[in-house]
Amino acid sequence: MNKFILYFIAFASIFSSCATDSEPYVPASSGTPGHILIIMENQKWKYAPGEAVREVFDRPYEILPQDEPVFNYSHIPPEAYSSLLNKSRNILIAKISVNVKKPEVLIGKNVHAKPQMIITVKARNEEEFIKLFKKNADKIVYSLTKAERDRLIKVYESNLSEKKIIKKLNAKHKIYLAVPQGYTLDVDSSNFVWISRETPYSSQGILIWDYPYTDTLQLNSENLSAKRDSILKIHVPGPADSTYMTTEQIIEPTFNEFLLNKKYAVMVKGLWKITGKKGIFMGGPFVEITIVDQKSGRLITVYGYVYGGRKKKRELMRQVEAILFTLKVD
Repeated sequence: MNKFILYFIAFASIFSSCATDSEPYVPASSGTPGHILIIMENQKWKYAPGEAVREVFDRPYEILPQDEPVFNYSHIPPEAYSSLLNKSRNILIAKISVNVKKPEVLIGKNVHAKPQMIITVKARNEEEFIKLFKKNADKIVYSLTKAERDRLIKVYESNLSEKKIIKKLNAKHKIYLAVPQGYTLDVDSSNFVWISRETPYSSQGILIWDYPYTDTLQLNSENLSAKRDSILKIHVPGPADSTYMTTEQIIEPTFNEFLLNKKYAVMVKGLWKITGKKGIFMGGPFVEITIVDQKSGRLITVYGYVYGGRKKKRELMRQVEAILFTLKVD
């Protein structure tokens, strides 16, 4: 059973949830993407309970050339938690008190603002809090990560999209991909597409290719890597003659199976580099999703990459990944 579905099932069975989407008006949330406001008493934040929380959110984001935490965060004590700050997009509230009836983790969506996620961890003492938080750490991180991705997808599928590119992808390649404004269609051949967004500080790209589906072995990590590198060598040249993009093998790419819009999918995350000549040092992170389209008998791969030198890339990667997660087959 895939990892993402396991998280969802465990989350639904362990966590209680509450939402107030039915309210007639909820103001817009505040705060930057990838940031969490943590509400915890100062003394507890300074010692073991705070250390347990910091340890989780300080984990490195999955596969970046330079480590970045999975989330940024700031801390305030409960007495500073005002009607202004409760509009933050992501909030973690630690309630540690002898008055707590039972240890639990609660999820609140759009309680004081929209879009918003509030996670409340309730425990009767510090030891119980640490145990409960660590036990549910992966689910908490996954829930916050998914919330950030869903927010991006909602924006990308709104009016802030490149409708001409979306229509071309659908008409020629029979796929749907929510391409946000600012991207350009650079290459559109029969079996390869290159869409990119360039700024003075960064580059984000989406590559798309498809090929006949003949065997389930095509979906193992080794064969996906070989196919990827063969495509990159042909279609993605580097800055000098005889150079091209390829997979960096210093860090082994991650591999996960899951369902994407009701299609079996494989996601690979890793690093790319430019190869072919010595003395060229370019590289960055990538995320790749391959789905099985049984109806047309093909495998469809969408590959997102980021280049930004030494600048931070976590949020750029989240943006690219959100685009890939909108993939649907016509």
